[in-house]
Amino acid sequence: MAETPVFLFSAMHWLTYISISREICREDDERMGGKLRWGVLGTGRILSKAGPGLQQSGNGVWHGVAGRTPENGRQAAGMYGVPRAYESYEALIEDPAIDAVYIALLNHLHAEWAVKACEAGKHVLVEKPFALNAREAEQIAAAARRSGVLVQEAFVWRHHPAYAAIKRLADAGAVGEWLHFRGHFSFVAGADSTRWNKAWGGGALYDVGCYPVSWARFFAGGEPIAADGYAVIDPDHGVDRRFVGALYFADGRTAHIEAAMDMPHGSFFELLGTKGRLSADFTVTAQELTIRCRIGTEEQSWTTDRITPFRVQAERFAEAVFGQSVEHPGADDAVSQSLAMDALFAAARTGRRCPVG
Repeated sequence: MAETPVFLFSAMHWLTYISISREICREDDERMGGKLRWGVLGTGRILSKAGPGLQQSGNGVWHGVAGRTPENGRQAAGMYGVPRAYESYEALIEDPAIDAVYIALLNHLHAEWAVKACEAGKHVLVEKPFALNAREAEQIAAAARRSGVLVQEAFVWRHHPAYAAIKRLADAGAVGEWLHFRGHFSFVAGADSTRWNKAWGGGALYDVGCYPVSWARFFAGGEPIAADGYAVIDPDHGVDRRFVGALYFADGRTAHIEAAMDMPHGSFFELLGTKGRLSADFTVTAQELTIRCRIGTEEQSWTTDRITPFRVQAERFAEAVFGQSVEHPGADDAVSQSLAMDALFAAARTGRRCPVG
């Protein structure tokens, strides 16, 4: 008689089978739970806050990560407990298990990978600056329109409660009619910082000057029509180590922008109006961010931990994807921000006032 064949699974085969089965069940649970499944491109320092923010979001899960090398991705996945590490950026954006991509790459890579992610049918959250110019920003916006996905610039300041509260005070006439905004952001960049690399989109305006530009647009509730600019160029690296600019709005309001990579860390803004002055100062530690607002002798403050604004950002983005929110600063806002930045750079380069857009 012929022997009946016997098929045996090794212990390794069983473990692999069980692992794959659990992964499939977990992905099914995520789909059934209506959670946005995030993939992250990049493994830099921003993940120490953005990553836990994704993990803590109530309507999303951090599903996978890809780094510049496969090993970078595996290390980040192990550090943060992310289920999947991908061998490449392409592998992540092509995975049907990923719904949305958070791009935390070097500045010069934002546009390339945002467009590719859109074309793969993924919603995209792009770290600031959204792009290196308005042409790139419009390429991202066009790709999002073609694919029917949402894109957004990841300005986490929008999700700190102080800003909305201060805007309500300003709109209610706390300083009368505010006429002039001044915003400052500075820090000391290390000698080996990628921010000094011109080819990678380095420089003070891209890195921290983008914040007061976006604050000015937020408080003005509209877009500037012209810009002046002056850059102090680092002789060794060819990027702006300091940048000072002005934005002019159609209603007569003005904004003064200051950014530096060679001054002590600090950030603040102020609104000067027909009846007084409003100032907002930032106190930052590894654990907390506090913003104190003063109007005359009165003071209010708002404090959050460093993760919460990133969690809220992820949740609000997911709400927009799921059609649960109509308030979404999407592609048009990112293009408008890029147009203002372009005008500031052009003014600094030419020494003349430049129109925005």
